[in-house]
Amino acid sequence: EGIGSFYKGAALNAASTPFARGLYMAGLELSKAIVGEGTAARDFAAGTAAQLVGSLAYVPRDVIIERCAIDGQLQNQVGSCASSIQAFRTMLAHEGFRGFYRAYVPHQFVWIPYNGIFFSLLGRLQDTQASFGLAQGSFGLGMLNTAACAAVAGWITTPIDVIKTRVQVQGANPQLFEFTGPVDCSLQLIRREGPTALFSGAVARMAYLVPNMAVFIPLYELLKSLT
Repeated sequence: EGIGSFYKGAALNAASTPFARGLYMAGLELSKAIVGEGTAARDFAAGTAAQLVGSLAYVPRDVIIERCAIDGQLQNQVGSCASSIQAFRTMLAHEGFRGFYRAYVPHQFVWIPYNGIFFSLLGRLQDTQASFGLAQGSFGLGMLNTAACAAVAGWITTPIDVIKTRVQVQGANPQLFEFTGPVDCSLQLIRREGPTALFSGAVARMAYLVPNMAVFIPLYELLKSLT
């Protein structure tokens, strides 16, 4: 497929991510203002709110990008997904608007636990460090803390992400991805490929999440402190 295959959907990702991140942080701050913060439960709630609001942009973006990623790899593919625009047109024509939110619920099954665990771990790590007299607020320490928490939360939630991805690409070839929902998909995956298949891509997932969160969260906190 050439080196260009590594960048399928890159334009859509670059264009939509800032908006999605804005929604994400809006949900986070809303939860902190209403529910509060400082405990594992409240921090988990903040991560949940961030995920639910951010998903309004994240889900359709991810579905289109993942369709682009598997374009040309299926014998009986529905339409063309060679680019983000073509994937959008194909999905709209064959699945309608609902197709873009096909995986909204499965999306929450993986990203609510991830974000909830991430912010809960981050809060507890910061509290522990503060109890030992380690001052919080530096950008470097923030990067180290978020990187560690993202790695742990990412590994724990990998099995759910594997199932979510299978569900999201189901529409590309319903005959190949023949399952009735997330539970049926999980059972078929374990039966056909074994339990280790649930952790397929765990290292790559962590390699994506760690630098992602290690820059995003500390940078947001830094910019917020300057306002």
